[in-house]
Amino acid sequence: MSKRRKIRDHYEPRIRPKRAGFDIADWADGESQLARFKVLADNVNLAGKSLLDIGCGPGDLCKFIEGRGISVAYTGADLVEKMVAEAARRCPGVRFVAGDVLAGEILTDESFDVVFCSGAMNLNLGNNAAFLAEAVGRMLELSRGCVVFNLLHERARHRYSSKAYYYWDPDEVVRILKPFGCRIRILDDYLPNDFTVICEKGERQ
Repeated sequence: MSKRRKIRDHYEPRIRPKRAGFDIADWADGESQLARFKVLADNVNLAGKSLLDIGCGPGDLCKFIEGRGISVAYTGADLVEKMVAEAARRCPGVRFVAGDVLAGEILTDESFDVVFCSGAMNLNLGNNAAFLAEAVGRMLELSRGCVVFNLLHERARHRYSSKAYYYWDPDEVVRILKPFGCRIRILDDYLPNDFTVICEKGERQ
């Protein structure tokens, strides 16, 4: 099964107008989703910046940023067309685009100060290490400043019986990212099953 089909098959059945955004995005609860958003807002200066949210789901990050009163030029992207339609319904007037950003299908002539990706690399696709390297390379091409993404931590692997998800060793992630020559920060103190990676361009470790 293709990556695109696997992602669509996982998320499309979850999209319902009255369903909570975190549930559509398949997060455990709203608090854990907010914790991931707070890591971004607390560690990256977003004010006055342009932000690309890859795998935007139903637009919850946009609502979070608005709730914090941060002025951001926001663009949300998701390869699931129904998800983009639902995000646009929930967040009228906000820019959402459908397509596979990481495959270079859309936004090929644009760049952003910050590129963020929350949860879009959690499904077990069978080639996750190669996919992560390709995804980060594409995100760095799109970013003028930094790339931020979160992943499931391997220490939580034993807590779940489902093989649908992929769990990462932060040291493995650092090894994968080293060739890109960016400054890498790992934030690993906000949830027991999650960590965030910040890659700042132009600053070697």
